[in-house]
Amino acid sequence: MATPIPAPTPPALSDTDRQTLAEKAQATLRADLVSTYPGVDVPTVTRERFLRLNEAAPVISACMTAEGFPSYATLSDAVAGYVPPGREQANAIASYICTTRFPLDPKYSVPSNDSQLTYLYLYQTTVLIPCLAFAHITVDPPPTLKDFIDSNHVEGGSAAVWTPVLKGAAGALGDGISKQCPIMPEHLKD
Repeated sequence: MATPIPAPTPPALSDTDRQTLAEKAQATLRADLVSTYPGVDVPTVTRERFLRLNEAAPVISACMTAEGFPSYATLSDAVAGYVPPGREQANAIASYICTTRFPLDPKYSVPSNDSQLTYLYLYQTTVLIPCLAFAHITVDPPPTLKDFIDSNHVEGGSAAVWTPVLKGAAGALGDGISKQCPIMPEHLKD
């Protein structure tokens, strides 16, 4: 959904910074697998390419299916599937393989700057909330722009950040609404 809001200016990432972030994320994936399944034989996997947010669920679900764990991308861009009892470790290894082959672009792990936060706030308050209201869905009221930006700059991340919480839009309705009225705008990290 294109917005009338001017696009933000994301922080520039050098190739070196991008590679460093990718290696850090990969090390975390490996450490998580090993800590969950001590002694696991961690496969050697080569990254094929970085994924954009909008393609992650379909690509990862296709990879998981190819690895023997039938999966699908939900309408809300998540990966879902069934893990048979006793196959949890094999599923974790398949997930490791897929997210190593197809990691998210490191630009998505970089904290948003004020330009991006202003863009997100304006999108959510002038585009998203009216879209949801048209669908008869109410959300918690937004803070001021200053409070929104300040809450994103707290130590340790953005735990206190306001997000339009969909009230009464669970399940399939919530999935449909998330496609009709995406919570995140395009080009936030581009």
